[in-house]
Amino acid sequence: MGGAIALASNQDVWVEVVVMTGGEGAGEAQTRREECRQAGEVLGIDRHHFWSLPDRGVGQTKVVSAEVISLVDSLAPQTVFLPGIQEYHPDHRATTRLIWDGLRAARYAGSVWLYEITRQNEANRLVDITSVLETKKLAMQCYQSQLAQMDYEDIVLGLNRIRSYTLGADRNYAEAFWACHIPAQLLHELEMRFQKYLV
Repeated sequence: MGGAIALASNQDVWVEVVVMTGGEGAGEAQTRREECRQAGEVLGIDRHHFWSLPDRGVGQTKVVSAEVISLVDSLAPQTVFLPGIQEYHPDHRATTRLIWDGLRAARYAGSVWLYEITRQNEANRLVDITSVLETKKLAMQCYQSQLAQMDYEDIVLGLNRIRSYTLGADRNYAEAFWACHIPAQLLHELEMRFQKYLV
């Protein structure tokens, strides 16, 4: 969702990012952390939080609620963005499950938007990122250790291109989100809708 971050930064919206793992299962954790910081500078991210949970082990973690409560209390965010729960990577799905639990514990009453990473998820919002596409590309280029393993840029831009299909000829790239408010009944409804993806 680098395009949405760039748009927010351009409007002076404060953005903080939590990085759940070091990604050490597919690279060197310190290298990936530095690449993340460099991409954050390109996008205008104000602050990173590195939690260093085990790569591909987020689903076995039980101690995130206290960190989530602390962040919600200190930041009072209007919107929290989480990976779509239809994503392929188990850490992406587990992250959403864990953070939801933490948001419940924190009595968070803001909005939650689920974003796409490597596949189309259920979506009810499209954000035109055409105007900041070059910024997003520059940010992606910061992740050289990951791009050496797979052409993630091509995958992501393909996803963004197809998401612009309904937006008109002058809007060529978009990011898709599932946006909702966090009250318990809506969270329960979302969980029931996507239950099979939460394991």
